[in-house]
Amino acid sequence: MDLEQKVAALRAQGVEIPAPHSLEIGDEVDLSQIQGPGTVLHAGARLRGADLVIGPGCVIGAETPATLDGCALGRDVRLAGGYFAGAVFLDRVVFGSGAHVRAGTLMEEEANAAHTVGLKQTVLLPFVTLGSLINFCDVLMAGGTSRRDHSEVGSSFIHFNFTPFGKSGDKATPSLVGDVPRGVMLRSNRIFLGGQAGLVGPINIDYGTVLAAGFVYRKDAGPDRLVVGEKQPCLSLPFNPQRFGRIRDKLERNLRYIGNLAALWHWYGQVRLALASDEGTRALYERARQTLAGGIAERIKRLGQVAGYMEDSIALLEQSGKKTAELDNQRRFLAQWPALEQQLGGYAGWDAPGADLREQLLAALPDRGDDYIQTVQALDDGAADAGTQWLQAMVDHTVGLLGWE
Repeated sequence: MDLEQKVAALRAQGVEIPAPHSLEIGDEVDLSQIQGPGTVLHAGARLRGADLVIGPGCVIGAETPATLDGCALGRDVRLAGGYFAGAVFLDRVVFGSGAHVRAGTLMEEEANAAHTVGLKQTVLLPFVTLGSLINFCDVLMAGGTSRRDHSEVGSSFIHFNFTPFGKSGDKATPSLVGDVPRGVMLRSNRIFLGGQAGLVGPINIDYGTVLAAGFVYRKDAGPDRLVVGEKQPCLSLPFNPQRFGRIRDKLERNLRYIGNLAALWHWYGQVRLALASDEGTRALYERARQTLAGGIAERIKRLGQVAGYMEDSIALLEQSGKKTAELDNQRRFLAQWPALEQQLGGYAGWDAPGADLREQLLAALPDRGDDYIQTVQALDDGAADAGTQWLQAMVDHTVGLLGWE
């Protein structure tokens, strides 16, 4: 099928194409998965990937050319321009031009970003708003109750997600800004991360927290706190990137992050899929669930990379001749990792301990939800609390896998 035939097929499905000869559409693209009415493919759009899905009412490339490769878009998504690959955008997501969005990205309903934003392995729950000139990779963020009351990241913000430790660097650095068990209920206090600032992962920021602009933050914060900078001493010390420290803290933070991803994976499986009003919505939720599964695999991979660095780090610690808690912890991690890796891969069974709480939540849900946001917000406090406890039990189980006293 040549371009003219592809354009004709899309127009027959209600897709508007103002400049048809400027499009690039891969032969692998399933044209039936690009739906109207109201969808507009502006000049310079590049569509790639056999699993590309674009729902009705989407507007692609209104400001600058846009490349979509293997993405899944719900209804009324607006991607102004840039590069988007392997990402999932639920209904009414808005993204400015100059985007660079890669695999592992999931933006839920009405989450949005301004211009020149980079995302990878990042999950934004409903309403979360990103300003301009942001690099926000390896983060899960939630908070807020509506488009008027939402968590927000100020412009020129960076999540520092890479360290020089180990032979090829360390990316076991995911950060939680909010969490899943409370965040999915859409009734948590919003979080504000001030602009021209950054987080050094892995870090946890709780609900109601405001981080003042212009600083780099390295410590957990919240809940309900205004934090204005952190004092850092001026130091010049011997440094060997093969020697790790605070390995227990790194492990616990990564396990908590994995637990949150697993909890959201179960939320999609038990709640979102039950509420799906049509097959298209159901398929979109399945794609989101696959993205979360990929995110869990990525985090396990990064922890395994750190485990691979432990022998060198242990040898350096042993050279000091001192028996320390850090040395013991690294030895334990190295010995435990094969079993821990296998346990982490079993997240599909982690909701069993909270089955009663899950059933209490599910009993309060309607048979289907034409508007997901309204359906969740209509849950009574008892059902929402039960759902939060169910999801939190999975997070606690994940952290408890470490089993260290």
